Amino acid sequence: MRDITVLFFSYAADRMNGRQRRYSVEDGTTIESLFDEKLAPALGDAVQQFRFSVNAAWADPSTVLEDGDEVAVIPPVSGG
Repeated sequence: MRDITVLFFSYAADRMNGRQRRYSVEDGTTIESLFDEKLAPALGDAVQQFRFSVNAAWADPSTVLEDGDEVAVIPPVSGG
């Protein structure tokens, strides 16, 4: 098992009822599998709608998570 911290920004924080959560995940868990199993029910969007970082570096959904990783979930933004 690997313990990770997930940070949520913008409306993702609202939907997750907080800006940070800790999860224990199986070895070999990717961002995409974490998203599908633990985050998608509350976020209600597909993994492709979001950007991710792991330990402050951009990461794609196929990134395998390691013990102690900090994953940021960044929803799409718009502005004018």
